[in-house]
Amino acid sequence: MRHRGVRAGVLASAALLGAVGLSPASPADAAAGVTEIGLPVPDVTPAGLAAGPNGSVWFAENAGGVGKIDSAGKVTEYALPANSQKTQGAADGMTAGPGGRLWFTDSSVDVPRVGYVDPATGKTTLFEVPTTGDVNFAGGRLTDIVAGPGGAMWFGGGAAPAIGRITSSGTVTVYATAGAAVYGLAAGPDGAVWYTGTDGSIGRLDPATGAVTTYDPPSAGSGSPSLGGIVTGPDGALWFTEPGVGMIGRLDPATGGIDEYPVNTADSAPIGITVGPDKQIWFTEAAASNIGSVDPGSGAVTEYPLPATLSAPMRIASGPGKRLWFTESGKGAVGSLDPAAPPTGSPHPAVPAVVHGSMPQVAAKFQAQCPQNHACQTQVTSGGSVKIGSFALTLPPNAIRVTGYISSLGPGSVLNPPVMGDQLVSQPVEVPGGLIGQLPLVGPVLGKTPAALLPVNRLTVTQTLAAPITVQLGPGGIEATAKLNVHLNNQLLGSTCVIGPITASLTPTILVPGGAGDPELGWTPYPVQINNKIAVPAAKGCGPASILDGVINQMMGLPSSSANNSMNLTGVMSLGVGVNPADTPAVRSTASPSVLSKLVAGLRPQPKAKKAAAKRVKAPKKVTVKLKARH
Repeated sequence: MRHRGVRAGVLASAALLGAVGLSPASPADAAAGVTEIGLPVPDVTPAGLAAGPNGSVWFAENAGGVGKIDSAGKVTEYALPANSQKTQGAADGMTAGPGGRLWFTDSSVDVPRVGYVDPATGKTTLFEVPTTGDVNFAGGRLTDIVAGPGGAMWFGGGAAPAIGRITSSGTVTVYATAGAAVYGLAAGPDGAVWYTGTDGSIGRLDPATGAVTTYDPPSAGSGSPSLGGIVTGPDGALWFTEPGVGMIGRLDPATGGIDEYPVNTADSAPIGITVGPDKQIWFTEAAASNIGSVDPGSGAVTEYPLPATLSAPMRIASGPGKRLWFTESGKGAVGSLDPAAPPTGSPHPAVPAVVHGSMPQVAAKFQAQCPQNHACQTQVTSGGSVKIGSFALTLPPNAIRVTGYISSLGPGSVLNPPVMGDQLVSQPVEVPGGLIGQLPLVGPVLGKTPAALLPVNRLTVTQTLAAPITVQLGPGGIEATAKLNVHLNNQLLGSTCVIGPITASLTPTILVPGGAGDPELGWTPYPVQINNKIAVPAAKGCGPASILDGVINQMMGLPSSSANNSMNLTGVMSLGVGVNPADTPAVRSTASPSVLSKLVAGLRPQPKAKKAAAKRVKAPKKVTVKLKARH
């Protein structure tokens, strides 16, 4: 059963987008009224979020775990336990549920899960949802989750045409949809569960019978079909976002009539949506880094700029302080604003669309470092350690970042330096105990004495590239090799004390097979691990006329074979398409649009041998299963 209705406003001119190329710098007054809290590693890509107890806000990380911001603004992050396949999870949707629990979805491809976190302890409980049977969640990519009818939690099937209902004890009922994969969910005023589909339809699921009714917005089929979030408004209607065509929709559940309100900024990709404390409808513009509002009475749309472009705001929710809270996936931050005093200034134009007017482009900051239509990647360390001879160093988050673009794949292919910013960013890492602390036998003791605090003893370590980074696709995915110089920075050693070049494999092990990432993102973040043995040459250039080379080499046990040295790093690799309008003959001549698709395919898990999958069935159909809790 399908219904149509229309009450569309007048579209604003899109000429501005064509004139700007890449979004310009933020207006000078854009930051006023917005508070942003950066995450320790921005690349974890915050997604869903929800208000917690004691003035806290909790959020899900596509390439991390779950996190909490307390009332003082302190960030605490909690890793998710490995699943039954011993791979990591990828938290995406989040909401508050009964008993004060914060529920979230795990959008992993291989083992989709639903779980909750105890806000008092940070302990997580997860349930692996069915991936076999007539109605199941095979393919993963679970998206939204809401508290709904019957006091249970309801979640979207992502890649699967299904919706799940789960209780706190782990009893899950799987309902077939009308064939649409589900993105957003809302508990309707009529006791039904409403959802947005990747096919551009709105669906209504009757929990009692499993029957599904679908509705097509007037703009369905005119752009990228996938819809965004959905929420029950203060007027009893269902409000939803249409990122592909830049519309905010309103569905009357009594009549099925749909009204659409165009967002003024062209190609802005409205995605997240919520009801604010002011009873207005608020939404995010993921491709334009704006926050917008709709007056439910008049349908008037207003936009407000965030402090910076390429912030990619995704989900939005009401939270502590009667503020609106939202995740900024493109810059790794959680932001908030007071709806009574929103930011001022002109809204940002959108990132140049893939197809103007029908296919917007959501992009992160790193993608602006690479030319348009090139495969762009950045890798940042989140922790780990490096051992060189007798010298060992624990790395803090963001110690090393490598960014660049790939024009071709094959023997001798290189990771090209970004067109903006440095290819290798190495933060100085403080060595505990300084130079004294590295002395054989007595170093650990002397490194804690007052003498170790003298400026002349201070020792930091940085890295530079000694040659271009080479890349190719191997059996396990991307294989990269770098030649690094390790610099020992100290007053006595001078500015030329170097260990290197060291040949290091930067081939990452993907910890979430298939990658993590909300389906509406314009890039894919991959949690990774690098474990590599490295041969290390002797130090050189240490002290005036290199007179301290021998001392450093004896102190650190150099040169040293690969059996004695290692790099054990964790981090996040993000892969997307470049959006910088760099237009030089060299860049144009090496463009290869197929490289990104090859890279993504190379990072996907190899299919496992399975029995023939059961034929998909459509609603009404439901299956109930008792799941085992995993902590």
